[in-house]
Amino acid sequence: MATTDYHRMLLQAKQDLARDLVKRQTLDRRIARRQLVVSDLQNLCAELDQKNFEKNIERVIKKDLKAGITESTRVILRETFFPMTASELKEKIEARKLQLARYANPLAVIHTVLKRLVQSGEVRIVPQPEGKKAYQWISSTDKALSELQQSSQPAVQKLGGLKESK
Repeated sequence: MATTDYHRMLLQAKQDLARDLVKRQTLDRRIARRQLVVSDLQNLCAELDQKNFEKNIERVIKKDLKAGITESTRVILRETFFPMTASELKEKIEARKLQLARYANPLAVIHTVLKRLVQSGEVRIVPQPEGKKAYQWISSTDKALSELQQSSQPAVQKLGGLKESK
């Protein structure tokens, strides 16, 4: 088999992979929207059934609240396509009935969580006008497409001690 055949097959495989990753990204967004619907319906059912609602609140109170804020932040950013500021994220967390009033400065807690998520590579910072920062979830599809793009670029080899002549 000729080398050009391998290159052609490699190109085809990369194109197939890219198409599949785009399909997966669409599916990830659909899943996130359905998770939001399920979450909203659970909240509605909890409000309709006061006894279960009180049990759920008690369970949340007993939980480590930092983990609750971190997980809420992850879920909200996954569900939201557009970048969000820390203030917008705080509003969404409060809308989900997670009590932030226990903290002297809940926005500082949210900023700390966002900083950790950026450091772990789960979230990216998107600069906004007037120097503000917004945060956006990095989907597994985005990561895979980025890796695919990097692998498609020719590798630059450094030769130690050798200089290129002019």
